[in-house]
Amino acid sequence: MNWRDRFNRFMAGRYGQDDFSRFLLIVALVLLVLEFLFGIPGFGIVIFLLLGYVYFRMFSRNIPARYAENQKYLQMKNKAAALFGGRGAGRADQKTHHIYKCPKCGQKIRIPKGKGMVEITCPKCRTRFRKRS
Repeated sequence: MNWRDRFNRFMAGRYGQDDFSRFLLIVALVLLVLEFLFGIPGFGIVIFLLLGYVYFRMFSRNIPARYAENQKYLQMKNKAAALFGGRGAGRADQKTHHIYKCPKCGQKIRIPKGKGMVEITCPKCRTRFRKRS
């Protein structure tokens, strides 16, 4: 039996690695570099505890608890991405379309650029308004 088979048997029924674990490993790596460059006291203990928590999560058999932790991390990550990232998927067509909001109901409406003054009818409330595209 080779080492890969032994490791796979050991990891059977354990949680393994996820996005939250990868994030914690990156944080530990950044702290390690900062500790190496600046010699900040106490970082070694924090790094050791952080790596211990990462390995605890990876080898844990309590899969629902680790899954819930990862879901909370992903929700916070998505909120931060929305906060700092702007529109997200709407950026792909930013060069070819304008996004306007209906003055009455607030529905977002995508209009192609370069058509001059256009009259827009809101598909939700049927309000008509004019905008330059």
